[in-house]
Amino acid sequence: MFEKEKQQIVNMSLRLYNEKLIVGTWGNLSMRLKDKNGEELYLVTPSGMEYEDTKIEDLVILNEQGDIVEGHRNPTSELKMHIKIYKSINNINAIIHTHSTYATACAVAGVTIPMMVEDMIQHIGGDVRVAKYALPGTDELASYAVEALKERNGALLKNHGVIGIGKSMVDAYKSCILIEKSAKILIYAKILGHVHLLSTEDAEKMIEYYNNKYGQK
Repeated sequence: MFEKEKQQIVNMSLRLYNEKLIVGTWGNLSMRLKDKNGEELYLVTPSGMEYEDTKIEDLVILNEQGDIVEGHRNPTSELKMHIKIYKSINNINAIIHTHSTYATACAVAGVTIPMMVEDMIQHIGGDVRVAKYALPGTDELASYAVEALKERNGALLKNHGVIGIGKSMVDAYKSCILIEKSAKILIYAKILGHVHLLSTEDAEKMIEYYNNKYGQK
């Protein structure tokens, strides 16, 4: 069941690992699915497994209550956060949580990534906020993540990492990679001495263009 979607997650996990957006067993991925009766399901990565060794059969499918309906592994320890985001944001179908270096540096410093580069603004929908700190795997972290993601496709988790969301697994990946790239630019720009921000008016125009005209629409 859902073999295509499982392969997408395995492939993306390896991509994230090879690009050093995730390290070892940290970070997690999920997809929102529908069964033949239209019931919502969640396909998630297993807890504490090396991504370079993770196979399709290691993935776990759960229902809206968080009960396992397929799979023999323990699901990701951040399951509460994934389910809370899906239940709070209707138009997304994929979530990626990474611990990438530059973005996590901003998260540790509690520094919002401002509206300074076009691609990040267009895809994320504005600045990248820092969610309030809570212990991993808790209801509090889930709630803070949802708050930071309001009208955004990505956020920083304070002292923790990055959360990227999207309509597809590729969209969620774009959120994570753009946040990491923008965090790196922010740090380098601060070293150079000045960060020039784009105006809210220009940002709104770029987001409107990206959502309605950019690409092969």
